[in-house]
Amino acid sequence: MAADNVYDEDQEYLIEARDAISELEDLKDKLEEIKLLQKKNKRAIVWEERATGDEISATLKKRKEQIAASYDRQIDVNNSKIRQVQTKKDKKKSQRMEDRINKETADIREENRQLNATIKTLFKKNHVPSFCNTKMYYCLFSPKGMSEFLELFVILLVACGGIPAAVIAVLMNTKFKTGSHTAMCVLIAALIIIAEFIIYFIVFNLTKVKHRDLIREGRRTRDKIIANEKAVKAIKNSIAKDKDESIYRLGKYDKKIQELEDAGGVISDEKLDALRTFEKETKQLITDEITGRRKEKLDRLKSERDTLENDFGDTQKKISEYELMITNKYETYLGKDFCTEEKLSDLISIMEEGSASTVSEAIKVYKGDDR
Repeated sequence: MAADNVYDEDQEYLIEARDAISELEDLKDKLEEIKLLQKKNKRAIVWEERATGDEISATLKKRKEQIAASYDRQIDVNNSKIRQVQTKKDKKKSQRMEDRINKETADIREENRQLNATIKTLFKKNHVPSFCNTKMYYCLFSPKGMSEFLELFVILLVACGGIPAAVIAVLMNTKFKTGSHTAMCVLIAALIIIAEFIIYFIVFNLTKVKHRDLIREGRRTRDKIIANEKAVKAIKNSIAKDKDESIYRLGKYDKKIQELEDAGGVISDEKLDALRTFEKETKQLITDEITGRRKEKLDRLKSERDTLENDFGDTQKKISEYELMITNKYETYLGKDFCTEEKLSDLISIMEEGSASTVSEAIKVYKGDDR
């Protein structure tokens, strides 16, 4: 089509051009709408696939935990029964062990009872004060062995240091609150220590010196009692360390515990079998069930995706065709500036008003040449 012929066209040419450009804009709007729908569809597919995967994971985890929990409850009940039987066994063993200790130490304990009774009777008969038959007395007046000498040393520290210091502290807080009383403190400490030693020697003379032979006899008796107590302790330790429980007749408890442990082993094996079956069979069944149930929605979304992709391609193709057609048929002759709906509408209005009868005249009027 020659340029001159185009410029001689009437308003129908412009109307066709405007309609073509309008259609192109509509196609472009449609393409943008399709893009938005594709984004929405893509998000919906991703969400549905993720939701399907999450439901599968959550369901598998829950079912597996339920299986494990069911067997764990049985195992806990079985273990509780084992602990109950073990407690009864330990209690019975303790009772029979105590009976064994009492039986094996009966002679030694009886000897100690007689020794205590004998020395008490002897002291009472000879008017020896009863405190002379105490551990404290022998530690103060007839110590023997490392432990008693150590106790005597501690007693001396308390008597010669602790007691004077306590008395002085009380006096400083009551009678002598102000001023320096160093000499007074030294004097008070000395008087207390002297008084303690006076009391010590009075008791020493009235007991150990006066009843020397009886005190020595009491020391020997006490040594024998201590030796017997050590023998009793050794027997207790030996019995406690004895690993042979056959003497206590606890076989029925051991049998019951073994039965419960075997039952616990069976439950544990059944739990492992159930979990293996779950992994090999049930897991796939659950996955297939959830996937199948949600498949319809996912397939519909994917079908929409395919439809949108086809619409997108068709619309792009139409846009390309319209752009090529507009370029060849209209922009080439009218110029790109005039190939807009607004300007074409203005040109059409000019022709409809009768100000121009051809396209070229309308363009001149638009540009103001004839106004």
